[in-house]
Amino acid sequence: MERELERVREREPEPQDPYEFNLRWKMEKTRKMREGKVVIKAKEVPLIQTRHSFGRWYLGPAQWDQVGAPGWIVKRSFLENIRRGKHTHTGGGVVFYILEGQGCTVNNDGRMDWGPGDVELLPITPFENVHQHFNLEPGRPCGWVSIRFWPFMEPLAYETRQVEDSPDWKGSRSEELFRPADFVPDAAKVRGYDISFEGPPATLLDDIFRRRNEWRERMRKAKQVIQEKDCPVERNRMGLYRWYIHPSFTDVACRHIFLWTQQIPPGSCSGRQKHQGGRIHFIIQGKGYSVLDGVRYDWEEEDLLILPIKVGGTIFQHFNADPDRPAKMAVAEPNWYDILGVDMACGLEQMEDSPDYP
Repeated sequence: MERELERVREREPEPQDPYEFNLRWKMEKTRKMREGKVVIKAKEVPLIQTRHSFGRWYLGPAQWDQVGAPGWIVKRSFLENIRRGKHTHTGGGVVFYILEGQGCTVNNDGRMDWGPGDVELLPITPFENVHQHFNLEPGRPCGWVSIRFWPFMEPLAYETRQVEDSPDWKGSRSEELFRPADFVPDAAKVRGYDISFEGPPATLLDDIFRRRNEWRERMRKAKQVIQEKDCPVERNRMGLYRWYIHPSFTDVACRHIFLWTQQIPPGSCSGRQKHQGGRIHFIIQGKGYSVLDGVRYDWEEEDLLILPIKVGGTIFQHFNADPDRPAKMAVAEPNWYDILGVDMACGLEQMEDSPDYP
């Protein structure tokens, strides 16, 4: 006599506890940042030709779970041809530090000329930035490092579409990557009635509109190219800085990222500081090392050094290991100070001054 098999109903999965999920998610993010990469070596980053340009992609969404400070998009570009591809961004907020060569950028039909040591800014606009970079000295290389910080760009509905492929691109044209006719929707062109003030705003809402008006006026006049010659060297507690973007500067087209260069004389060092982390350092020239929480990390020209975000902050100091040649790095940091405070969650503390100060 055959036994009739009884069908056993599969057990329903236990409902996920959202609180526990959040705890584990935060713990995992903290672990990944604590254990993430601090130095990305240029020689380990492949040079690739894309439909837009030729260069190295140091950081982007594909690497954010591998580094100590996620969110940065960093690319080193080379332009030996007369021009690179042409594309457009909704939003804006891209920063370019020029490393070599003489060139220009045409952005929304306006021309911006630049040279080594200059910084170019793509402003945040209600429409788009249609731009293309040009080498003004064909036969001589020119190039830059481009810096974006995604947590500030996502709220702007930031998106990129191609307009024209690089002349060096040999791949096929992918139509879905190119700018459609409705890339900037009609909603972006909607404008309300004029709101202006002769005296103090009557309401707190009007105070926001006053701030909007002031911002628009500042952006109308703001610098989109900051020339190195206009940025004097400052001797401060951390060493020799050249500031390009600082919270005190209101005349520049992008203020969401700090940007400065730091030079360390031969055999010298920076100051020693405790900081929440999140900074990136692109090594422009020289070789040396940084000590982060007692651990040494060596770097050389074209490497990227990342100051990790850690509970309690990171204590760090930079050293030039070359007795004959100065080291120089371009440093970027999100401008959290206006919204989260200068201390952040660890306290900004100076532990030791640079030997080059005062």
